[in-house]
Amino acid sequence: MAVSQHPIIGNSLASLDVITAFIRKVNPSFNPEIARQFLTVGAKYGVRGDVAVAQSIHETDWFRFGGDVKPEQNNFAGIGATGGVPGNSFPTIKDGVTAQIQHLFAYASPNPLPAGEALVDPRFALVARGIAPNWEDLAGRWAVPGYDRSKYASLQAALEAGETYGHSILKLYDGMTATAPVPTVKPLIVIDAGHGGTDSGASGSGLLEKNLTLTLALLVRDRLVNGYAANVKLTRSTDVFVALSDRANLANGWGAAYFVSIHINAGGGEGFESYVYPGTSGGVTGQKRTIVHDTIVKYLSALKVVDRGKKEADFAVLRETGMSAVLLENLFIDNAADVSLLGDSGVLTNLANVIGDGVAKAMGLNPEIQPVIPAWKTEGVDWLYEKGLLTDPAWKDKLDEPLPLWAEAVILKRLYDLLSGDGTD
Repeated sequence: MAVSQHPIIGNSLASLDVITAFIRKVNPSFNPEIARQFLTVGAKYGVRGDVAVAQSIHETDWFRFGGDVKPEQNNFAGIGATGGVPGNSFPTIKDGVTAQIQHLFAYASPNPLPAGEALVDPRFALVARGIAPNWEDLAGRWAVPGYDRSKYASLQAALEAGETYGHSILKLYDGMTATAPVPTVKPLIVIDAGHGGTDSGASGSGLLEKNLTLTLALLVRDRLVNGYAANVKLTRSTDVFVALSDRANLANGWGAAYFVSIHINAGGGEGFESYVYPGTSGGVTGQKRTIVHDTIVKYLSALKVVDRGKKEADFAVLRETGMSAVLLENLFIDNAADVSLLGDSGVLTNLANVIGDGVAKAMGLNPEIQPVIPAWKTEGVDWLYEKGLLTDPAWKDKLDEPLPLWAEAVILKRLYDLLSGDGTD
């Protein structure tokens, strides 16, 4: 008898709202940030994050725990846990989810981790890579024996009856989506990091365009995926050379709805400008570009960056792509004022965020539900602004992100100056 197969690799279909509502019917205190991380991290690895949530429901008794593994371990799949042994602990929700997604990725795929992703799963190397591409294959591997031995004489018999560890996960997922609306696939956005590999692009003050564009592209992807659950692909995610025609061919072959090419300018000017293909400024392409351009300029103008305007050019990636496309020239690598911004990791992160926000607006994407932030966090940060210890308003949107060392140093210096100046608290 043939056993049905449901791949671990694939795009999530259940939304954050659907997942959260399903779990809260049983566990009203469920934290939706957990589900959000499953969808976000799963998308990076190409793993069904929504089904992985169902696996965690099975493993943690609807995230109520109660067994050997405790909530503070952020271990949502019993990694390393055996009878009486609580298993591994992870410092954050994201780390715990990443470990689980990586473990599933190890079972389902022989490929290396996505570019830029650090190994978090402590048991990754113990898995025979690609041995279990389907959820049904996890019985006897992730879970041993993975079926009820008192009911079935063999794993094969349990598989044929549809009563194994993997089937339990899939049944939970089916329950999750039983009353959910039929999912619609979001339009694909392709982010193109200019240059790469042997093509360094422009250079100046020790900076290379190819590195800056890749950094921005990865951050823009994260903003779109994390903030909008967007469907995103990159023409390159590492320092490799991709020909211009190949970039366009990738986007065309993927059926992309929007193509965003990221570059850094050079040649003696200053500021930001955007390009679309000649003759498209008055149509849908131009309308989308206006939204993206204006969103970016709103941020950059606060940094005294020159708006060089909305332009047209016969660039290959604009000419050969079969969908709306925009090319962004983000500051000049040979201008001292612009370079000071390009060399600031905080500015690059904020720039990537507004690029992502602009693209999302242009594509009509709505922000995903964000977890409720406790009042004590906002009150503490508001105090930093009130005392002048923080000045960049962008940090208000990143309350749960760690401050870089330079920002901590600035705050400490300002606090020292404040205390030394008037002795107030």
